Amino acid sequence: MARLPHPPKFYQALHQADHRYTTGLYIAPGKKLLQEALDSLPGEAFHAILYAEGAQEKAWPPALEAKAFPVPAWQLRRIAGLESPEGVVTVLRLPEPAPLAPPFPLAVLAEGLQDPGNVGTLLRTMEWFGFSHLWLSEGSVDPYHPRVVRASMGSLFRLQVQKIASWQSLLEAYDGRCVVADLKGEPADELDWHLYNAVYLGSEAHGPRQAPRHWPRVRVPSAPTNRADSLNVTIAAAILLYLACRATTGKLRT
Repeated sequence: MARLPHPPKFYQALHQADHRYTTGLYIAPGKKLLQEALDSLPGEAFHAILYAEGAQEKAWPPALEAKAFPVPAWQLRRIAGLESPEGVVTVLRLPEPAPLAPPFPLAVLAEGLQDPGNVGTLLRTMEWFGFSHLWLSEGSVDPYHPRVVRASMGSLFRLQVQKIASWQSLLEAYDGRCVVADLKGEPADELDWHLYNAVYLGSEAHGPRQAPRHWPRVRVPSAPTNRADSLNVTIAAAILLYLACRATTGKLRT
């Protein structure tokens, strides 16, 4: 039986951000993420495929067989951090960050998003509406946190995602055309979205505190009877990205 490249505790420690960036690795538990990685990433992005001992089904191509290692089921659960990791955990290499330079792509700038599920769902929403880059401020959750990876359902593998060490430096250098989601902004459906290629999101608790003041503010219109104080950030993002996509493509998938 082939030996693991590293002890099991090495892979279990990939739940910690420091260890991920020291090693350049992250984990993607489950069959769905393995298949998405196979469909989306080159072979060199795979460090290892850890699968439960005794499993008969092998869903990876022969070219990756040398990177596949059986481990006891109980150990696989510890590595995945899940009671049911579906018999497989894929260990992937962190991608090189994309340069922050013109021409600026369709992007989301997100300040202070700390919930992994929200960030993973945001990535799926961005891919659906054609936005290719997510930049996260310091203080946000790490985009390669296992819960973000799971919630993204594979979108993480196809988008450029980066947590920025100096958010203010990014904002000073950023030359894209960005609108800011703000409860005090103008109705988003009245904006000429043809003029913009990025959306700035703040956390539900604090809003867009660091967004440049000269960037236009927009809000999602609400019913006259509304008494809720805010929308979930991913719901608000979905509506804004829909409006942006509608303006640029003229038609949308349903």
